[in-house]
Amino acid sequence: MAAISRSRRATAGIAFIVAGAALLLAALLPFVGVSVPWLSLIGFAAITVGLVILALGAVNSVVTKIALFAGALGWAIIVLASVGIAVPAPVNTIGVVLAALGTLVGAIVLYTGREIVNSSAIVFVITAIVAALFLLARVGLFSLGQFGAVVTIALGVGFLITGVFFRQSERKR
Repeated sequence: MAAISRSRRATAGIAFIVAGAALLLAALLPFVGVSVPWLSLIGFAAITVGLVILALGAVNSVVTKIALFAGALGWAIIVLASVGIAVPAPVNTIGVVLAALGTLVGAIVLYTGREIVNSSAIVFVITAIVAALFLLARVGLFSLGQFGAVVTIALGVGFLITGVFFRQSERKR
């Protein structure tokens, strides 16, 4: 059983820390009257990079690689749509579904395949669940209403903590 290499996991952790910090700032700054919309774009792009790094390091399972690459492709489509590139509505919806399912399935398969273990795996699965809620609400599948800001903050915190745990795993070994 070959797990994800420590350096790739740590590099993905850095990308997730950047994503979490950017998403947190994007969610919290409007409460003080500052709006910086490109912070979400940076967060989504960093998630894309982190998933690609994890997919490249996932040596045990083809299913893991496919799920993580699908999640990364979905997040990349969301980035393109956020930049203002004209993405047709069906492609945007497919991107959101790919991002939600790819991230969630990838996290679960990484955990069940023992590629990542302990706290970092559990936090990554929980963050993937929050990401799926965030994304599916974004496409209009359901409405989060007043809890939209809370879910966005939870997503930022989740990716930040996931990144820290991925980095801590590197230091412990």
